[in-house]
Amino acid sequence: MKKAIGLDLGTTTLGLAVSDSLGLVHPRPVFEFPKKAYRRAIARFLELVEETGIREAALGYPLNMDGSEGEAALRSRRFKEIVEREHPDISVHLVDERLSTVEAYEEMNERGVKSRRKKGLVDSEAACIILERHLAKERENAGNQGQ
Repeated sequence: MKKAIGLDLGTTTLGLAVSDSLGLVHPRPVFEFPKKAYRRAIARFLELVEETGIREAALGYPLNMDGSEGEAALRSRRFKEIVEREHPDISVHLVDERLSTVEAYEEMNERGVKSRRKKGLVDSEAACIILERHLAKERENAGNQGQ
């Protein structure tokens, strides 16, 4: 199975996750950066690319509930454009991340994660969900091609 990196881009944090050759998704520590210092977030992502050798990413695309783009979605689009322009060997897929943070909190509640730990983990949990959505879509598309 193809490996990929999951990204949840916030205004001051970058949630990270990676998949393995079995398609299992593993959270990585959240990367914190100064507000609007997105080049630092890109640099951290590129470090993870070099560390893992993975050249495909699923980036959360936070559309509004009506499907329109807001400032957060435009931020993700710009992140993708910069990475792909400066590193054409890396592909970044925008993944609808609506309600991924809510889902991340629900999953942590089910696992019994203490409230004080949730804030530090939620972005990586959301990155896992984004990556899982991307991988599921890839499997679905591969299955449809075989029909």
